[in-house]
Amino acid sequence: MKYIRQLLRFLPLWLLLTGALFAETKYDIIPKPQKLFPGKGVFLLDKNTAYQTDTPLSHSAVAYLQNHLEYNAGYGIQQKKHVAKNIICFRYARGKVKKAEAYILHISPAKIVIEAKDKAGFFYAVISLMQLMEPAIWQTAGTKHTRWHIPSCTIEDYPRYHWRGMMLDVSRNFFSKTYVKKFIDRMAQYKLNRFHWHLTDDEGWRIEIKQYPLLTRIGARRGPGTKLPFSTFPAMRGPKNRVQSGYYTQNDIREIVAYAKTRCIEILPEIDMPGHAKAAVIAYPALLQDPNDTSRYRSVQRVANNTIDPGLESTYRFMEHIIAEVSRLFPFGYIHLGGDEVPKGAWEHSPSVKKLMRRKGLKSKRAVANYFFSRMDSIAAQYGKKIVVWQEVLKGKPNLREDTIFMAWQNPKSGYRTIKQHRNTLMAPVQYLYFDQQYVRSKKEPGHTWSTPVSTRKTYSFNPGTSRYLKGVHACLWSETLLNKQIADYLAWPRTLALSEVAWTAQKHRNWHNFKRRMQGKGLERLQVQGIHYRPMR
Repeated sequence: MKYIRQLLRFLPLWLLLTGALFAETKYDIIPKPQKLFPGKGVFLLDKNTAYQTDTPLSHSAVAYLQNHLEYNAGYGIQQKKHVAKNIICFRYARGKVKKAEAYILHISPAKIVIEAKDKAGFFYAVISLMQLMEPAIWQTAGTKHTRWHIPSCTIEDYPRYHWRGMMLDVSRNFFSKTYVKKFIDRMAQYKLNRFHWHLTDDEGWRIEIKQYPLLTRIGARRGPGTKLPFSTFPAMRGPKNRVQSGYYTQNDIREIVAYAKTRCIEILPEIDMPGHAKAAVIAYPALLQDPNDTSRYRSVQRVANNTIDPGLESTYRFMEHIIAEVSRLFPFGYIHLGGDEVPKGAWEHSPSVKKLMRRKGLKSKRAVANYFFSRMDSIAAQYGKKIVVWQEVLKGKPNLREDTIFMAWQNPKSGYRTIKQHRNTLMAPVQYLYFDQQYVRSKKEPGHTWSTPVSTRKTYSFNPGTSRYLKGVHACLWSETLLNKQIADYLAWPRTLALSEVAWTAQKHRNWHNFKRRMQGKGLERLQVQGIHYRPMR
């Protein structure tokens, strides 16, 4: 009897804890919404469900849901005006929903109501709605699932940061158009909205430029019999006894841009300069390097003579034609112009640079770099573009427009220093957000070891802070070690789940153990049904 009384004493607490845990598993949404109020009962979505909308801003969201239903259930939902039950209502609510990309999602057994004031708000509401459905809604192959039980609740949600980015490097190792689209779609599933496409580097030029066809004819091919060698440090993985090549045509680019646009993702193209430009230099050496330059140097990655000469007027004509074509392909208001890791010794014996320094009164190599980026910024402005650059560009206090964004990658402190200078900053510190690094230090793990290991928990622990100059967060997936899409998936997931919550959810609502439960619940199951080769939680 004594033990029964003790059991009864703790029974309410046990029921409370198990009830809370059950509530959490019902609402395994990643990133975690700012506010979620559980309801009673479920909404049953089936072939008889209809939808209503009073705004074209909801069209992308409706189409996204329809596509997944048609593929995984074999039916779509019909638009009907005079229905009161078993209905999904999309309502324009500018007066009620105040923030950009925000939404209110109300689910009851009778109907679902989605309220937003912009295209992104409606889209992210549908993403949350689909995460409340069985993971089969995301599957890419398998049996049809015809009835979807969606738990009742009310969600009021908006992003912590407006810029929530992810970079894929396709220069070091090329990825197909199909994989790039999958990468973008997976970003959208977790409310990331900036795809940073690293299109050029020493190892390959991956974008068709009509004005300069040799950029892809020569600069997109490396290996035996080509003019472009493999870089040696960090070691490029995989066989080096065959030619590797690949690039995106301008039609490919337009298709991918349109695909991203329907998922509320803007694409930030990167044309890396003046360093990291070996592929361009070997394609057009007469335009980009002074033939009388006797400078001999190697980059951090041990690539020789990989830097564009800023003393040549042909350099600026070349870059203007590049920016003109890139600007027509990418509607996003920003273009990334690199600026990192200009090698020591570059331009040291360049006659054209010496003439430039005398003519403009420039006293140092840093002043030359400032001059170069000032001109690049002016060219970008001519074509309606603002620029993003790596943090090294700021060291010499260049004369750039106030809306320039600096990407801080070396460590969080360098980002905070940039913010203190009242410059727009994206936080992308290697210690937390470089997904090319190993999860843990082990010979069995893929990825780089030149920085610290970056576990999923470490990514989740990053708190970027708050400032009017802090524009958002940005993870980078460099591709030296990405031999195939399986390795790319492994290094990206599940760290990208943690990134999404860092970028979206208010710091006061974030908790690692709560996140881990949601991830190990439906979170990882969603990755499984899509065939994503993610790293298991250990």
